[in-house]
Amino acid sequence: MSRRMPNKIESLGVYQVYTGTGTGSGWLIDERHLLTNCHVVQPFRDVAIELRNRTRIRATVRRLHPYRDLAIVELSEPLDGTVLALGDDSKLKPKQSVHILGFPIGLPLSVTEGVISHPHQRFDNQYYVQTDAAINPGNSGGPILDDERRIIAVTTCKLDADSVGFGIPVNDVRKFIGEFREQSVPFGVQCPVCEVLITKAQRYCQQCGSNLETQHHFADYFSDVETDPLAHFVETALTRAGIDPVIARHGHQNWSCHAGTAPIKAWCCCSEHLNFSSPMVETPTRGVDELFGYLLDEEHAPFSFDLDGSIVRMNCVIHTTDVFSTRDREHLIERVGEFIRRADKVDGHLVNHFGCVPAPDSQMQSGH
Repeated sequence: MSRRMPNKIESLGVYQVYTGTGTGSGWLIDERHLLTNCHVVQPFRDVAIELRNRTRIRATVRRLHPYRDLAIVELSEPLDGTVLALGDDSKLKPKQSVHILGFPIGLPLSVTEGVISHPHQRFDNQYYVQTDAAINPGNSGGPILDDERRIIAVTTCKLDADSVGFGIPVNDVRKFIGEFREQSVPFGVQCPVCEVLITKAQRYCQQCGSNLETQHHFADYFSDVETDPLAHFVETALTRAGIDPVIARHGHQNWSCHAGTAPIKAWCCCSEHLNFSSPMVETPTRGVDELFGYLLDEEHAPFSFDLDGSIVRMNCVIHTTDVFSTRDREHLIERVGEFIRRADKVDGHLVNHFGCVPAPDSQMQSGH
């Protein structure tokens, strides 16, 4: 790593963005606003931002530029990460070192390094900073830095070819941020042709007259997201259990959150089963017979325990056909709520009475 890059990148204002379609990266432009890619947050107007302690906060999308793939979200509370300075892409040169910050494939914040392959590469009728640095799913929206820790581009995509990645030049990003600072409406989308801000669904841009129906499914940016029946079931159950479903979204038909200290995960592993699981503790080094006797006790029904390596998981499995049953739906929502409440109690019991160690996803301290 360059001597100019900090050894502890965790202090930098770069955070992971969670939605109902996946995850991405973003970075603070001030303590209450974060910039990312348009494709990271869409089609959602509310997303979640994960902090270093793995808790999440809400963020609301305020401005989109679909053609340039930029978005700004407003955070529900201020964050204290370091706000990185903006550089100047007009001074970039080939072979100049770059550092890409982000959350590749959902991993914790990390940095990859490379060089600029072309400082002003024309691709798909736009100009990008091309780099050979490793870019992976989850990096989208993260900053590309120079050796002075200045942002020179925003990661947007890579080609299937090796060592070919692209960033949105920072001068375009600076313009986008400046226009947002002057924005007086809660939400707007920039016209892909003339870049004027549009605040409601309409067929033609009143500024340039372009047909918006042919541009990036433009009306969808102003429409409510339609959730599928399984997602609606899960998010109804989470809401009734006191968990904000926006905070819990972790990709398509995938959710993760905490009930107290216990981690809660939900997903569809196949077309037949909807799974709720809490990977709460690791097995102790001694006294496992007593622990296993407790885990196998029938008193836990309809829930069950299993082992994933050394991780003890509490599980609730629901057949997807039952979700669509008018007769069973309310009962199953209550079952999910009971599973969440019980997970919050059982994890502490396993630690205090059987000497288990909190699992990596738990928010319980090892000395609990």
